[in-house]
Amino acid sequence: MEKYLFAAFRSREHTVKFYERLKSMRVPASVINTPKEAEVGCGLSVKFSERYKSAAGTALARSNYSSFIGVFEVVQNNGRKYITSARF
Repeated sequence: MEKYLFAAFRSREHTVKFYERLKSMRVPASVINTPKEAEVGCGLSVKFSERYKSAAGTALARSNYSSFIGVFEVVQNNGRKYITSARF
């Protein structure tokens, strides 16, 4: 079972800026294709571990990403992907 979080934006520029912000905070993150099951965003999202949820929340709160949609949790089990909105 794989579990992770991703932040979705309507803007690719904001996606990249958020990724760079997390990297500057030494949070392991990556830019991914937004899972199609989520049906949100510009096509790119920022993936990070649930362990860094607090740091990601801080980075979001300190910046004004007008295109921010939300943070989602992905649980992948037996080849199926389950996506839910993550609480912050």
